[in-house]
Amino acid sequence: VPLLHYCQQLASTLSSHETCFIQTGDSLFFMHEGLQQARAPIFDVSSAIEVIHTGSYRRLPKSVEEIGTQNTLFQDERKPTLKKLSTLVRAKLLETLVPKEMSEVSVTDGIANVQVDGEFKVLLTLGYRGHFSLWRILHIELLVGENTGPIKLEETRRYVLGDDIERRMAVADNPLTILYTILHELCISFVMDTVIRQTNVLRQGRWKEAIKSELVSDSHRSAGQGGNNAPTQLGQDGELDSSGFRIPGLKINYWLDERNSGSAESDSSPFIKVEALQDMQIKCQHSSFVLDPLTDKEADLSLDLSCIDVEAIILKAIACNRHTRLLEIQRELKKNTRISRSPTDVVLKRKEVHMDVLQK
Repeated sequence: VPLLHYCQQLASTLSSHETCFIQTGDSLFFMHEGLQQARAPIFDVSSAIEVIHTGSYRRLPKSVEEIGTQNTLFQDERKPTLKKLSTLVRAKLLETLVPKEMSEVSVTDGIANVQVDGEFKVLLTLGYRGHFSLWRILHIELLVGENTGPIKLEETRRYVLGDDIERRMAVADNPLTILYTILHELCISFVMDTVIRQTNVLRQGRWKEAIKSELVSDSHRSAGQGGNNAPTQLGQDGELDSSGFRIPGLKINYWLDERNSGSAESDSSPFIKVEALQDMQIKCQHSSFVLDPLTDKEADLSLDLSCIDVEAIILKAIACNRHTRLLEIQRELKKNTRISRSPTDVVLKRKEVHMDVLQK
């Protein structure tokens, strides 16, 4: 009897297991279609971040690395290969429209050096994404700067900017024109941002009561007294975000009239205006015609983009304006017969003071 009872329990357990297996199979069959929709790819985020930031992946197995293509040429192959590449680059430059603003275009060891004085320098070669008819950017260097040196772009932003320019050059009929336009607008925005920032520092420092400034748009209307942010910025993807936006100019007043210090419209004090014109060239103009004491010709108040110094421009404008007004006073005194009876009675003497400022 115990043996029969034990056999009945085993039979019941096996029957229960059989039922579970059948139900499991049916459930998996009906779940199969749903699993096809629920599955999601697994992205290797950490490896992607490493490739973006370093440009390479350092954790490949040694066996895979050995099978990979040779990255460098042998010593005896390097010279003829670079010579052939230089020939291809020169031929590409001959059939490409080079903007007249590019002051230097040279080819060395298969690399084209393209430079705009005071703005930027770019190293180019051929082989964008394996296409030897398309330009590839090797390095971008901005020459715009201050006394402390040129502006430095972060490595990641320079990489993203170069990638964006390469993509635009690949589909453009005049790739070097695209290169110049993008980098020139970027440099101009940096120049105006530097001018505005330096002026704000002067207004908060020793020039606090001596000058005032305001942003001006194309319609010559005031846009405020601020200026801490760059007029044109690189977006999150590295592209220039300047659509529908004009880089504002800056108006700097000096020799302030205390009676009209609170009214910008009725202010008759002389001023300097720094702005980007329609051709995207920086222009520095004085409110009135002034003469340079060194040459007695119209004063040139142009900015040195590679060493921007707003204070030097203000000092030069003041010196030129003072010299011009003294010439006017001298002319009026010479007309007065009571004061000027001979050519030597009224003489304008020039002292050799701050001439280094005028020569900048």
